[in-house]
Amino acid sequence: MRVCKWLIWITAPIVIIMIGASLLTSHTYMWISEGRYATHEDIDYDYTHVSRKLIDYLNYRHDDLTFGAHEDDEHPIMSEAEIHHMEDVRDVYTLLRIIAGVSLVILLTASIFLYQKDKRTFYEAYRDIFYFPAFFGAFVGGWFLIDFNRAFDVFHRIFFEEGTWRFGGEGEETLITLVPESFWLMSGLLVIGFLILVISFSMFMNHRFMKPRIPNEGGPS
Repeated sequence: MRVCKWLIWITAPIVIIMIGASLLTSHTYMWISEGRYATHEDIDYDYTHVSRKLIDYLNYRHDDLTFGAHEDDEHPIMSEAEIHHMEDVRDVYTLLRIIAGVSLVILLTASIFLYQKDKRTFYEAYRDIFYFPAFFGAFVGGWFLIDFNRAFDVFHRIFFEEGTWRFGGEGEETLITLVPESFWLMSGLLVIGFLILVISFSMFMNHRFMKPRIPNEGGPS
């Protein structure tokens, strides 16, 4: 039973974080983000067209990264380095989605098993589910706020080959202007906020509906 509790504590945040990340890789989020960062003032291409193309690529709706600055432009707006980086980004994103899918299966299996076999342990698992997210949110969120540049650098060193994700040379401004570091700082904080919100809601629902079913745990509230 203890193993199931740990599985729930570990897999639930992974699933929630990836759901949050999926919401951020959407046309709606890019539409909301338009004009909200200083670099957007330097954009000389069709923001909607380019952002939609990138979001569609990340969501497997097409495989072409040689699109132009606007719909009728056939000249690639991104440099070869930027194209290569976006290919790596989708590979990493795909891997994380697979991990989240496996985590979801484990989470549901462990939850159903505990609910059927031991409702007290099920209740305790979701009662204490905030421990890992609290640590993650405090550590990562604090790191983001204190030294985001360093956190951003470490993240890329972990997931990407050195020398494939630093841009700024001539003809390599598309990704920098579209999604600057401040964009990723805000996105990261939103994902952490989403994680805290969902975890808090699950704890409330657990307390509201599961606690009354546990003998000697105080009865209905």
